[in-house]
Amino acid sequence: MELMNIKSAFSLLNTLYGITIKESDFEEIALNAWELIGNKHTELKEYIGDVEGGFLRLPCDCVEIESVSLPIVDANTTGTLIDGLDTDSISIERYIELRPNFDSPYYNEEKLVKYKQAGDKLQFDKDYKNVLVVYHGVIMDENDLPLINDKEMRAIATYVAYATTYKEGLMKKDGNIVNMANMMKQDWWKACNAARVTHTLSQNDMDAILDAKTTFDRKRYGKSFKPIK
Repeated sequence: MELMNIKSAFSLLNTLYGITIKESDFEEIALNAWELIGNKHTELKEYIGDVEGGFLRLPCDCVEIESVSLPIVDANTTGTLIDGLDTDSISIERYIELRPNFDSPYYNEEKLVKYKQAGDKLQFDKDYKNVLVVYHGVIMDENDLPLINDKEMRAIATYVAYATTYKEGLMKKDGNIVNMANMMKQDWWKACNAARVTHTLSQNDMDAILDAKTTFDRKRYGKSFKPIK
């Protein structure tokens, strides 16, 4: 699936509806449409920052956090004799980390740290240095605008046409223009629903769907016999 600049919907707007607006106005409305569609194409990213006052601000493109860790080897021991950093285990842990059996982007040798998310910030029990945050971030272009696919491009162009026409009808107090905008609104909902559907369903996706519909603990479809927890 090829991703393209969100401004590609700008030229499509004129092609489909003959509407021409300022590029700055288009970006504002288009980003609103992008949020309404809800699709966010992401990639795995890393961010290193210092905790100040117990808080660490997340990058603006962060969608979902994968892990938060400190730049130290996880060699803590909890027991009756030792409760804290086990210095004897540090050398062993470092030796193990030098010979991993796999190379996964989700794995790192550092110590995971507890945190609470408060809006666009992470809250910690104290200040730390060089905290590594692995997160899923929105794929953006050089202008920090999100990339979209072809179905999202059409949906965004339709929404901008609807919003622009509806505003024009209200300003001119013209019922015909408002009615035309309402027709465009129906097209917007159709295009939005189409954009929310993936281009293809992989075998893994189909397996997840079938697992949700028919599981081994159900005697018949639609009725669950799971024990109450």
